[in-house]
Amino acid sequence: MNTKMPTLLNVIRSLLGVQMIYMGIATGFVIYDMLRHSADYAAFPLSDQVAYFTNAGIRILLILGPPILTMIFIAKRRYKLTITFMSLTFLFTAGLLQNFLVVLHLFMLLVLLLHKPSKMYLKQEAHVRQYSKRDLQV
Repeated sequence: MNTKMPTLLNVIRSLLGVQMIYMGIATGFVIYDMLRHSADYAAFPLSDQVAYFTNAGIRILLILGPPILTMIFIAKRRYKLTITFMSLTFLFTAGLLQNFLVVLHLFMLLVLLLHKPSKMYLKQEAHVRQYSKRDLQV
């Protein structure tokens, strides 16, 4: 049974994709700036440098990781994992960015929770082909 993805769910997937492009470009600029001004960090002790760069790396992972996983789980039709990672995306965006993306993520999370066709589409089992032992013999 191959059903069509609801329009609002497709919009969510598209918005997450646009966000990933936006955040990827912004992350590229941050990394470029950090590498270009690496001599400025030489005045600080090594432990402070490691802590600063680790903090920046973890923030980048927390901002980029959950939206990627949300898009993957929408494609795989996993409702609970989609809701989990969309919630994490909302929380990390609210905690780390505090910009227009917070309202956008709240809208996307509410659509995933309240839009009946999207919920039913994600709860469907993806079409999986069953193989028998005879099909797998060489």
